[in-house]
Amino acid sequence: MLKHLPQEIIKYLVEELPPFTGVLMVKCDNEGRIIDYYGPGQEYFGQKPVIGEAIHESSPALFSMIPPLVSPMILKNIKSLTSVYADIHIVEALNDDYWVFFVDQSNEVEKIRDILQKINESKFKAESRQNIEQNNSVYDVFGFLQLKVVASHSAIINSAVPDWFKRLNTSFDSGDELLYTEIFPYLEVFEYEADEFWEKGATGKIKSGIWTENAMDGSEIVLKAEAVLFDGQKYILVSEADDAVDDAHTALQMARDQKLAYEKLEKAERKLKTLLDYKDKFVSIVSHDLRSPVAAVLGIAELLLNDETEMSKLSDFNQDMLSSIKEEMLRLLDYNDKLYHWSNLELGNFEIIKTKVGLKKIIETAQRTAQKKMDAKKISFSDNLENDIEVELDLTLFLQVINNLMANAIKFTPENGRININVEKTDNNKLLLSVTDSGVGMQEDIAKNIFKGFARNSTIGTSGEKGTGLGLGIVKKIIDAHGFKIHVESEPGKGSAFIISI
Repeated sequence: MLKHLPQEIIKYLVEELPPFTGVLMVKCDNEGRIIDYYGPGQEYFGQKPVIGEAIHESSPALFSMIPPLVSPMILKNIKSLTSVYADIHIVEALNDDYWVFFVDQSNEVEKIRDILQKINESKFKAESRQNIEQNNSVYDVFGFLQLKVVASHSAIINSAVPDWFKRLNTSFDSGDELLYTEIFPYLEVFEYEADEFWEKGATGKIKSGIWTENAMDGSEIVLKAEAVLFDGQKYILVSEADDAVDDAHTALQMARDQKLAYEKLEKAERKLKTLLDYKDKFVSIVSHDLRSPVAAVLGIAELLLNDETEMSKLSDFNQDMLSSIKEEMLRLLDYNDKLYHWSNLELGNFEIIKTKVGLKKIIETAQRTAQKKMDAKKISFSDNLENDIEVELDLTLFLQVINNLMANAIKFTPENGRININVEKTDNNKLLLSVTDSGVGMQEDIAKNIFKGFARNSTIGTSGEKGTGLGLGIVKKIIDAHGFKIHVESEPGKGSAFIISI
């Protein structure tokens, strides 16, 4: 690998890196995948670097760091998976490769880590003890805005209000409850990390990165935060940061925030999928169980309507009411069946079983099913199939498609209208099956969205027919499952044509 280093990388090695035999060099592509490496990979990664794997899998600090914001980018004293501390240099080569150098800094870090730890621990304990005795506070109130968390995004100000906070907002005072993520939007990301820390139940604290807020006078305030668990109570402590915000720190913080945001989105996505699955299963179960009582009421209504003796005892009004009951039960049963099919299609609870089927048989079956409704509106029907054409498809599901398209055509075709089903062969050996009506047609914006599943407000038909809003959504699901395509051509007042490409 050393023989083939680009000149700019050799120059960087010689001029910028100190002589050190323990340096690890990793060559990555522009998406951070490892192309090659040279040096003690196990010392930093715990195992040999894996060619083709994203480098952040072995060094989490490099998540979203390639390509870097600046080149070279130097990350100081980063702890590796093996607890080795290293300076990490990210350098862009002229051929769009990225080189990552790990330079061991553990010896220097070990010398001061214990001292820093002792200073931090003793300072925290001393200040905590002093403030608990004086004002029942967890932390030094001078310079800190202490927020006692009472709910998600919500906290009570549990300290004196520091001067820097007054420069940001003068409407809050000690003891007030506030939505801290509205004042400090950055904390919405940090809160996600803090929640995981608090759930562990161990007394202690974690630190956020540094961020900036604009004061009311236009100046910029650099802030930092700590999440603290003390005596079982959650706190967020916000204070001014002593450090300046440099490019490297900003890049690290952006990468960290991005990772936390992705994790938050993934958790929300999993929860949403669970809720959607529950919703679909609930709809499927309810629609299945409703069928029996609806069918029972419909059966009783039909029995009474066909009993001339019993009907003769009823007034005209009661006979009309009984007919209305039958019609509404038929509509409810149709809606329930469509809801059941729609929910099962959404859940994927169906299997396409293709067999060779004649299109003429499907069309004739659909015509017989729709004939009574067409007769009621005096609608004429025709097709152009003199010779049958066999197609591989699922007979049951595809028949449902034609039935739904026929029902839709009848609904929007006025009395004495016409419906045609035509099948044509194209030059590229495909079949176009069209269901065409002489109905009311539709506007272009409606036609564009007509296959998008459940329609909340279904349009009333030409004779007052009420729809379910599900029929065309079911059609689209079945057509897609077959690998076919469907589109609609329509103009207001000139009818509609639903065309299936097989």
